Amino acid sequence: MKTLLEMITIEMKEAFKAAGYDEELARVTLSNRPDLCEYQCNGAMAGAKKYKKAPIMIANAVVEELADSKYFASAEAVNPGFINLKLAPEVVAEYLNEMAADENLGVEKEKNPKKVIIDYGGPNVAKPLHVGHLRSAIIGESIKRIIRFKGNDVTGDIHLGDWGDIRWA
Repeated sequence: MKTLLEMITIEMKEAFKAAGYDEELARVTLSNRPDLCEYQCNGAMAGAKKYKKAPIMIANAVVEELADSKYFASAEAVNPGFINLKLAPEVVAEYLNEMAADENLGVEKEKNPKKVIIDYGGPNVAKPLHVGHLRSAIIGESIKRIIRFKGNDVTGDIHLGDWGDIRWA
């Protein structure tokens, strides 16, 4: 399952191509100004020198091509040539419904599963036990479960003394 970012990047590539510009300029990123938009594309800035045009002219041409896009509630060009993007709520809802219906919740399984060994420490037996000792165990267990969910063979519930045990060979 493609991510939302991949899907809107494909849409941006088509818009850049339709506007007559190189689709490699259509790199979409999460916005560093979430108060203005959700995603942004700075490709018009990069293309200004190559096409000898003002970045805002390139951005405006690309935004015109996005006018009928189902992915965006709004796409606007702002000076000096940024393209600010807000996703259409119905597209996000459809994407989340597809994820919920997928048995793997949209997570792609590893094509070449690996054997992964995670060593997350436990408490120091020479010191008093307290709630802070749970932190590494909880983080380690979470990482182990994520890696296993992706389809890898994970060993992580072993102790230092078990390394010589034949079961782990």
